[in-house]
Amino acid sequence: MSKLTDTRLYEATKRLEKRLKEREDDYMIYKPYHVVVGTFNVNNRQPPAHILLQEWLHSVTKNDGLSEETLPDIIAVGFQEIDTSSGAYIYDDKKKEDEWEGIVRKTIKACYKSKHSDHKFDLLNRVRLMGIILFVYVRAPHMNHCTLTSRSSVATGFMGLAGNKGGVGIRFRFYQTDICFVNCHFASGDGQTSRRNEDYQTIESRMTFTYGASSSLKEYIWYASSSAGNSASNTQATSASTQWWKIHDHDIVFWFGDMNYRISQTNEQVREALRELSTIPLHEKDQLRCEMKLNNVFTNYSEPPIHFMPTYKFDPNTEVYDTSEKLRTPSWTDRILYYAKRSKIHNENKEKVDLVQPIRYSCARTIQFSDHRPVSGLYNVRIKYQCNEERLNQIRDELIRQIDREENDSIPTIEVRPRPPAILFENVKYLDKMTYSILIKNTGEYSCHCILCPSSMFEPTRPINTKQLTDEPVFDCLSFVPSSSFTIDVGKQQHMEISFQMKSRYSWFFGKKISEILILHVENGADTFITLDITLDMGPFGLLFDQFPMTLYDKDKKQYIYSIDQSTDAINVLEMKNDPPALYICLIDNLKERNDIQLLNIFSNEVQDSINLIPIRDQIYEHDYDFRKCPTVSLFMILLHLLQSLPEPLISRDIQDRVFLSNNSTFRSYQLPSGAGIQSHIPSEMVSTNSHDMSKAVSMIIELLKSKERNLFFRFLSLLQKCWPTSEQIKRTENARNSLTICIDILSLSILHDHADRNQRHTFLLACLNEEKKKSHK
Repeated sequence: MSKLTDTRLYEATKRLEKRLKEREDDYMIYKPYHVVVGTFNVNNRQPPAHILLQEWLHSVTKNDGLSEETLPDIIAVGFQEIDTSSGAYIYDDKKKEDEWEGIVRKTIKACYKSKHSDHKFDLLNRVRLMGIILFVYVRAPHMNHCTLTSRSSVATGFMGLAGNKGGVGIRFRFYQTDICFVNCHFASGDGQTSRRNEDYQTIESRMTFTYGASSSLKEYIWYASSSAGNSASNTQATSASTQWWKIHDHDIVFWFGDMNYRISQTNEQVREALRELSTIPLHEKDQLRCEMKLNNVFTNYSEPPIHFMPTYKFDPNTEVYDTSEKLRTPSWTDRILYYAKRSKIHNENKEKVDLVQPIRYSCARTIQFSDHRPVSGLYNVRIKYQCNEERLNQIRDELIRQIDREENDSIPTIEVRPRPPAILFENVKYLDKMTYSILIKNTGEYSCHCILCPSSMFEPTRPINTKQLTDEPVFDCLSFVPSSSFTIDVGKQQHMEISFQMKSRYSWFFGKKISEILILHVENGADTFITLDITLDMGPFGLLFDQFPMTLYDKDKKQYIYSIDQSTDAINVLEMKNDPPALYICLIDNLKERNDIQLLNIFSNEVQDSINLIPIRDQIYEHDYDFRKCPTVSLFMILLHLLQSLPEPLISRDIQDRVFLSNNSTFRSYQLPSGAGIQSHIPSEMVSTNSHDMSKAVSMIIELLKSKERNLFFRFLSLLQKCWPTSEQIKRTENARNSLTICIDILSLSILHDHADRNQRHTFLLACLNEEKKKSHK
């Protein structure tokens, strides 16, 4: 069979699947079921022992004026910040996770008491990303009808690696409906709307669910369904035994969490409106609703009207909005949105009804131990309960004949501007984000279904030809908005943005030229080919130490030489073959001379969003190492970026494997007391039985390092030793544990990258700091 015939057959199959989807009312039997969804940012607190969470998970099911309550069939519960203490992030400790699951389980049992077994709920699945956790419970009679269950998580924190922000998801097939629950925690801060939008886009495009044989996410990072409305179970199988889903592939999606969108008015205006109970004008200034209207986020998602007061931020254990020094503006940060692939269906009486119908949407104002109020919703969802196979076969035969008649007449036509589309990103430096916009217009007589993908990963007989990222790392640095397939109706147009930003883990790619062809694939139509040419400037980011110029030292002036001028006497110049590049030495020396490095605050959203690293980056590219006028925060962050962009981590992968993967590795079993270690100036409360072995393990790693790496490693540790927060600073800082944990996470990533797991990275860094502390006290 020719390739052209293969393509036509594939396109015809996709059209048939789409048409069958549109005709589901004719062969599917729907039944109504009830879903309860809840979201709660608990702010690292637990409820008092005698309190359950009935108002949150039970009040939404009570029928007004009726004695009977609605018995849910599915309960999805999402928490944020369940534990921001050090131990929670340093170790894969499920203690807090289990505690919260126990609280939810007891609450559900107390809410829906009955002697009948069909009133019992079972935990279908759970998933956690640091402080973000999701539980999904299903009523016992339905458990055997839950299939193809899968879970996933996406981190959106610092450098896309830290998991303090991000999302977790669980998907499954309920009877014959594919349903997905996503719990998220977006970036905080009043002015960070664009960062929250980026968090959404990252989770939406990167969250991937698999079922079947184990497969690497790297093989699937570019998977996207080839047209809207495709059947997840048919088109997404990359092999006979593995199936893939993205969020938008599901029939029904509930997306909820602490989205952190604020109200775009002054604090005084918001509080005055709340005192007057005048919330409707505030809804118009709600950032999430404004961004949804602009189609910047959550396209085709819905939210019921909000009839409750803002859920953030309260003084804990009161009904008073924030009175702290920061005096945060009250906002509806905690939300529940839903999406239905088919918004309406025909019921048994042939009447059009909503596939998802909100019944109640509220917050539990009497649960006050956190600075957030929990939000919950009750929804009536129409589930595909049973398929009439005989009727399905009749409709399939009818549609095949119809498609045959239409094949020559239904060719979609698009026009792309600029024409011809040619993307040229020149002189791209580290941290640059390049964007190219195109406009796609449907000039034909039929709706067209489009998707953009790289040509080397495209095959006409499947959505995407999976490929290892290590072979083509540039693909992982491309992003498209919209990120998935889309439909353009007749006479309508679609703006599309194609962006490129080299990620730190691929920085060794700098100095190279990239040429690629992107395909704007039109189902059953003519594809458009877009050339992509990128030239990456060579710079210090991504260089091995041996690729830097030799480090020089002026023995007369007793200082390193950062630039050669006429006053430099060559006789006094020494080549320091065992020293790291002068750039690293200069950055660390400059930082050690300063006393304003605030590790507890440096990684906060407010500080990070105020940093502009481009000026200091450009200065480094020009080999100007005079950093005296550079802000301390910028200097520190550019040092971390340099370390993170090394092709090989400062502690090489080979050394990490030899130590961390050893059967006798101390790091495999060693644990700090929960939070105790890092609350002191430098962690020292080590478990006594392990301290000697830990010292030996750290010594072994240091001995294995090459001279330049060892030299830089000690310099970096010395810097951290100097600026590590004192016990008094920790006591004075709000959410100090959370801040310090994020700090440890990022610092350990900088020297180890993500080769070792988080437990090993954190344990290693804390052990090294403790060893350095011992030396300084001798």
